[in-house]
Amino acid sequence: MACVTNEQLAQHVAEPTRSKAFEWLAHLLRGLAVRLARPDRLDLEGMPDRVKRDLGFMDGRDPYIEDARTP
Repeated sequence: MACVTNEQLAQHVAEPTRSKAFEWLAHLLRGLAVRLARPDRLDLEGMPDRVKRDLGFMDGRDPYIEDARTP
């Protein structure tokens, strides 16, 4: 029967904890890298007019259309 020392036992117990910590850190860094690589941008052309008005990009009035009856 092999005798296990306290140091070997401590090392054996610490390895899974250490690998989980590294996995968590790697996951966090991967997510941060993806977020920084694709910053969110505001797409005004694809946005509905009601949202543009809510954000203050439009004044809420209908666009001016010249009357065809005026000379």
